[in-house]
Amino acid sequence: MSNVSGPERPKVDGGFERDSGEDILKQMNKVPLFMTELPEEENDALAALQSLIYEGPPEEIAENFKNQGNECFKTGKSQYQDAINFYTKALETNCQDNKIIEACLTNRAAVNLELQNYRKVLTDCAKAIKLNPQNIKAFYRSAKALYALDKIDQALDCCEHGIEIGPNNLALQQLKEICIKRKEILDQKAKIKEERERKEREKKEALEKAIKMRNVKMEMTPDAPISPHSVHLDTETQQLIWPVFFLYPEYKETDFIEAFNEENTFFEHLEVIFEQPALWDIEQVLSHSKYVVKNGIPSFIVLQQQGKFQEEFLAKYKKVNE
Repeated sequence: MSNVSGPERPKVDGGFERDSGEDILKQMNKVPLFMTELPEEENDALAALQSLIYEGPPEEIAENFKNQGNECFKTGKSQYQDAINFYTKALETNCQDNKIIEACLTNRAAVNLELQNYRKVLTDCAKAIKLNPQNIKAFYRSAKALYALDKIDQALDCCEHGIEIGPNNLALQQLKEICIKRKEILDQKAKIKEERERKEREKKEALEKAIKMRNVKMEMTPDAPISPHSVHLDTETQQLIWPVFFLYPEYKETDFIEAFNEENTFFEHLEVIFEQPALWDIEQVLSHSKYVVKNGIPSFIVLQQQGKFQEEFLAKYKKVNE
């Protein structure tokens, strides 16, 4: 018995080795009819078959592409893009048969509807309806795409046009009901939004009027940061409530008051801050002709009544503003 490194391949018909199953599959894959994938090298038989696709009248070529597109669409999502490509090729022929063109447009719209390419759906359906104003499928697919885009009024319009063509079309009737319910929701949201905007507008107008009546000058710088605090009007008392800064340059400190009622005095707030009485502010300081509220927040520099720092600070401030 001789030693062998592996099993012998069986020999038949005078010693010729029989092809394995894998070899047979490789041979079959060279034949266009049995191909499972496109060959890397040139294949004359395949090229000849492909050339036949474009032979014949344009209508026949378009019909073949349309049928291939239909088969791909039926196969499922993995073949959707191939289906679109086939329908597109059909439309690129010089086909003069409007029924074929209309079918390809409507079918391509159906595929794009599944892929959520809603704009493309609307484009193809519009073309199909132009060719045939009675195309109920185009109206239905347009309505679905418009609903997905939340263009409910237009979706309802398409539903109604479709129902006029086919009064017993259950799919369109159901879609119309869905659109009506969605419209009710959107109308309610729009109403709430409109009411909110109206109140905000009135509130803003009342605030501007109150500030103007008090002769308060307002100034906003372009690069000013957006502050979460702003002046507002108390609707019950009709008094302005300001956010206010106190700056103490001598000690490099600050205080911030979120709600400074215009009827309050400095004394009332500083009494809390310093726990000691302060003898100023008996007039409306914001109404002073030289005072400007910058960026919506009044700011005040607080100095001791006497002292070297006060004298130097005021002298320096006066010099800067001369």
